[in-house]
Amino acid sequence: MKLHLYSLRTLIAGVLSAGLLLLAGGCTKNTITIESNGLTSNTSDGSGTGSGDDTGSDGSTDNPTGKNLVAFHATLESLNMTRSMSPISANTLVTIFAYHGETDNATSTAPMARGNYVAQQAGMLSGVSSYKMYLSNGTFDFYAVSTNSAARFPTITNGVSGALQNGVDYLWWSCTDYEIDNSQVTVPIIFNHAATQIVIELSAGDGIVLQQIASATLTPPQSGSTLDLTTGVISPATGYATTTATMGVNGLTAQYTMLPLQTDTPMTLTLSINLNYDPTPHQYTVSIPVPDGGFQGGNSYLYQAIVDANTVTFPSVDVNDWNTVDESGNPLYPH
Repeated sequence: MKLHLYSLRTLIAGVLSAGLLLLAGGCTKNTITIESNGLTSNTSDGSGTGSGDDTGSDGSTDNPTGKNLVAFHATLESLNMTRSMSPISANTLVTIFAYHGETDNATSTAPMARGNYVAQQAGMLSGVSSYKMYLSNGTFDFYAVSTNSAARFPTITNGVSGALQNGVDYLWWSCTDYEIDNSQVTVPIIFNHAATQIVIELSAGDGIVLQQIASATLTPPQSGSTLDLTTGVISPATGYATTTATMGVNGLTAQYTMLPLQTDTPMTLTLSINLNYDPTPHQYTVSIPVPDGGFQGGNSYLYQAIVDANTVTFPSVDVNDWNTVDESGNPLYPH
């Protein structure tokens, strides 16, 4: 789905509309009756009142009047192209919130329950410190967030997260008006990416033999954005940080996950490239044009770059499937 760099507005609007439709339709009733294994509730003393700050050593709270055991299964979905789903990786930490669905502005109050979970095989979530969520019969709004890693998501207070950073693949999910009416149920979580991603893929110009990218850095957006728990939207930065960030490199591709950005000012990219069998890498510092509408949350932007003797040009950019990364931040191909 290739297009000219300055003709992205229509495409991005369409992609976002499709993504919003998917998010709206991603909450389906999936009640699964399971055998009782003598599970008991975590003994933390959350009362379901207050400002919504974290409670307890791991930030988990119980609904002490609930009798229904609620479990969760988490997958990660690509919105833009394949719309495929796969279980989140083992050891990924997830925080889940449950609010009464009848409350108009649920996140202005404390959640009825909040728990930290860690992903096991096949995406099943297990409560940290043996936490288990119990809820009464009724309708609930569920929200979940994750850093797509073993690191904990920043504290959320009254529905707004603490300051977010670049280089983190923030995940978000919501499901409103979910009816709990069984003693033991499993709720499916379908995560989506909330940050944005930039991928640079090099091609050789005339007379150039490309070997590999030795290193790549860019000037990322300012940090400190926040996430709205009810919408999953990260507030976009409007300017650049004062320090550079190192991109993940794999052959002739460089990748970086960052906060959304809304600006007309080009982004600075520095590439060190092994080419023409020269033992000394060649250095290029170039400006990356920002797409119409900026770098929007949930999108992965693939820039096709042509390397000539003295310049790097960007003839086109695609809105692409999200590119997964390994534990070192390196792109995994194929994806």
